[in-house]
Amino acid sequence: MHALALTVHHSPGVQAMLLGSGISRPAGIPTGWEITLDLIRRLASVQGVADESDWASWYRTRYSKEPSYSEILDAVASTPAERRSIIHGYIEARDGEDNRQPTKAHNAIARLVALGAVRVIVTTNFDRLLESALREAGVEPTVIASDDALAGATPLVHSRCTVIKLHGDYMDARIKNTEDELERYSPTMDELLDRVLDEYGLIIAGWSGDWDAALRNAVLRSGSRRYPFYWAARGSLSARGRDLLVHRGGREISIADADSFFAELLSKVEALGAMERAHPESIALTVAEGKRFCRDERFAPDWSDLLAREVERFSSYIGGADYPRVQPTKPLVNTLVNTIIARSEALRRLVLVGVRWGNEETFRTTLRAIEALSFPNMDRAGFTLLVSLRQLAASLCFHWAVSAALLREDYVRVHRIMHLMIRAPNRGNLPAVSTLALAALESVDWQVLDGHERYYAPHSVYFSRVFLADARDIVIGKDEAERVWDDAEFMIAMETGVERLPLVKEKRLWFWVPVGHFVWRRQGDLMKDRLDRVRTLTSESPELRAGLLGGSPESAKEVADNVSAFYEEVTRGRL
Repeated sequence: MHALALTVHHSPGVQAMLLGSGISRPAGIPTGWEITLDLIRRLASVQGVADESDWASWYRTRYSKEPSYSEILDAVASTPAERRSIIHGYIEARDGEDNRQPTKAHNAIARLVALGAVRVIVTTNFDRLLESALREAGVEPTVIASDDALAGATPLVHSRCTVIKLHGDYMDARIKNTEDELERYSPTMDELLDRVLDEYGLIIAGWSGDWDAALRNAVLRSGSRRYPFYWAARGSLSARGRDLLVHRGGREISIADADSFFAELLSKVEALGAMERAHPESIALTVAEGKRFCRDERFAPDWSDLLAREVERFSSYIGGADYPRVQPTKPLVNTLVNTIIARSEALRRLVLVGVRWGNEETFRTTLRAIEALSFPNMDRAGFTLLVSLRQLAASLCFHWAVSAALLREDYVRVHRIMHLMIRAPNRGNLPAVSTLALAALESVDWQVLDGHERYYAPHSVYFSRVFLADARDIVIGKDEAERVWDDAEFMIAMETGVERLPLVKEKRLWFWVPVGHFVWRRQGDLMKDRLDRVRTLTSESPELRAGLLGGSPESAKEVADNVSAFYEEVTRGRL
């Protein structure tokens, strides 16, 4: 169980699930064996037999063979539509009964999906309890219950959650019930199942392995052992189940029931996630120390030690074994971003405090910390996206620092932060505004963030919420925090424009600046007001005297005009 929890936590999205009827039993939906016994009772009733204590024994005596779910169902109902109608009666609540509700297992699985730990679920069940639990958890699954649905389905790698219903959906007459129907799947469904079994690990629960010949054969023909195979079972596995487990080199987990198993798995995965984040009291103590040290030059060594300790702690994670190096997937990237946010909280808040309240020595030390967090000397081998995300903490601290300096109305500090030189591989030393702006991180498409796929500036929306939580150390109220976040994003965009214009003129490059959520606030009026103000700056304006916006009214106006034209293109048809 511990090994499974660690696998799910450290390799999010790698394990698929295979769920059988045992998952839905606590919701009042009978298992295949219970349906078999009830079908025997129905079969017997038409023969005038009403009272038997053991319907399975009656069937063996009457027909001289073992009861077969598919054979009996085929005898009771000869067409797929009739069989669907019978199954419908077992799944839908009867008159006077409460509606069938997702079980604890369904809800725990849905929570694991919402956390990004699981993305692909294969099931032999006809019911819709899993889909209901997923939607309740805020996840809209891609459901594949037929070849028709498979033809238009979102690819597995791009879907937050795919539910593959191998035997169909109980509202569809094409559900698979009989032995002949379960002997094989369509070629397209077989191909999808082969992909899942080859490209993912597997967690089996609620399935015996005794029925569903096509599914057994799919497991047997898959020789992949690249990812772990776990089978959670009540009691001992059957001989057929044991053969499948041995074939895949799997590990068996003995469980009391599906509800307790998935609840325990979720609890362990959430606990592992919580460990990624420093304890809130520890962070509060660190920030309190920072507030005490940053103002007084006598405490300059203490401030430096405090910041260095946090930088080292974060650096050990980035350079350690826990930082992922495998092929990045959407769930992995989301987990990584959240982990970096959690692990860098103390650093970000110290940067806010140091820039907003700190003396000159404190400020210089803070700039050195941001430079260190860019990891200029670290090996850049590996997937570009993962290498770029090593700089995420530095980017956040850069944005936080600009925000704090603007709140202080210290434009000299703003300029120094913007033009802190950062060594960029293969490009030499570049100002931080060109390398650390969130929108400028190499190969990072921020629409990868869960729930932010349709935002025009997903990074701005996502990280502004993080900033609002951290900014309580330096602002009074949410409104002030939102304003200073917009101020910082706008100023970063303008100073990016200052750096970009010479390249546009000399090398005919495309003019580009970061796009922040402020562009769309108040239907764009907020952006227009800010640009208009830039055009009215004089040589005595504190921003220009500090060297920002090119240092002159003419350069400020030129940048404003170019930024205005660029944003007009960006927002055309979107306001």
